[in-house]
Amino acid sequence: MIIDVWSDIVCPWCFIGRRRLQKAIANHGAGHDITVRHRAFQLQPDIVGVQPTVELLASKYRIDKAQVEQMQANVCSIADGEGLCYDLSQTLSGNTADAHRLILWAQTIGKDDELLEALYSAY
Repeated sequence: MIIDVWSDIVCPWCFIGRRRLQKAIANHGAGHDITVRHRAFQLQPDIVGVQPTVELLASKYRIDKAQVEQMQANVCSIADGEGLCYDLSQTLSGNTADAHRLILWAQTIGKDDELLEALYSAY
């Protein structure tokens, strides 16, 4: 079975989904040949430069920074339940095309899963 996962490494929900998929495969995938393939999805393909995520989300959703911080706190709480320790308060957002290119190259040498884990964790 091949599972295609469309995600961006700057998406906190994508890392949560990765963890949940890994748990599902570990719990129910025994005896099945399962391949998980990363597919590139850019959350902000047109973004130029880098900006604080709080500012980007406030502008994108037309809400104030306090509401963004509340949303991020909710995401952090959910991530905690998946064994992830998030601090989204100082994250930056930018174009992730180069990260996706690097992941694609890593696939050619069988290191894409390790790189994905490292990139998600670093972000």
